[in-house]
Amino acid sequence: MKLKYITCSDPREHNSIKSIMELARMPNAEIAVQCHPSKMSYDMPRHVWFNKLLIEAKYAQNINLAIHINNEWAKAICNYGIIPDVIIEWIRIKNENNNPVIKRIQLNMPKETAGDMHPGIVARVIQSFPHQEFIFQYNDNTKSAIQKLHKTNAKFSLLFDASGGRGIAPKSWEKPIYETHPMGYSGGMSPDNVIGNLHQIDKIVPKDSNIWIDAEGKLKSNDLFDEKPKFDIELAKAYVTRANMWKKQNSR
Repeated sequence: MKLKYITCSDPREHNSIKSIMELARMPNAEIAVQCHPSKMSYDMPRHVWFNKLLIEAKYAQNINLAIHINNEWAKAICNYGIIPDVIIEWIRIKNENNNPVIKRIQLNMPKETAGDMHPGIVARVIQSFPHQEFIFQYNDNTKSAIQKLHKTNAKFSLLFDASGGRGIAPKSWEKPIYETHPMGYSGGMSPDNVIGNLHQIDKIVPKDSNIWIDAEGKLKSNDLFDEKPKFDIELAKAYVTRANMWKKQNSR
């Protein structure tokens, strides 16, 4: 298999833009920012921080930047086809080569949103932004919605995440669901286990598959001043380095 992206999820405003850009310049690294209205609405600290990151990425070369859309924003898009203005502004930003700065958009649907998802509406949203890759989590809560979306012939990718974003490793990794839809893998990925997980995934996917991996919870650590774990640049660098080590030795 070919490892296309090594996704580092959920950096926040406590991370310096400089350190995030250093991480983003590592081979195959992707920075994925979690977006939801309680933290990312206009003029909030994380909104201001993200806009600064977008400016840096706009004038940089070969930066992989994604947004993961959650909560009310995901519901508005998946159930009603309403894309909040702030998200439209972000995904319309282009770099000097006239390519979108945000390359990939992941719509995270909790059980209720997935149950009310309108496949035709979502397909039209995807078609409205042909230069971006849209991603949906694939798990027990979203399986039925994904099957309906597949019938629309919309172009999208899937992230196998059995725990629904809780960072719990699956009992086993699943083969790609659809031949024509790229698939990524998430759940308990860490610097310590990423090589072993890549070995296991490599055993079950077709040899010509382009896949990606996504880590979040295990890239966080506690500091002396805050009991809540925060995105740790050094852990993220170790994760990317070890995944690239596997890629160099095993890609086929």
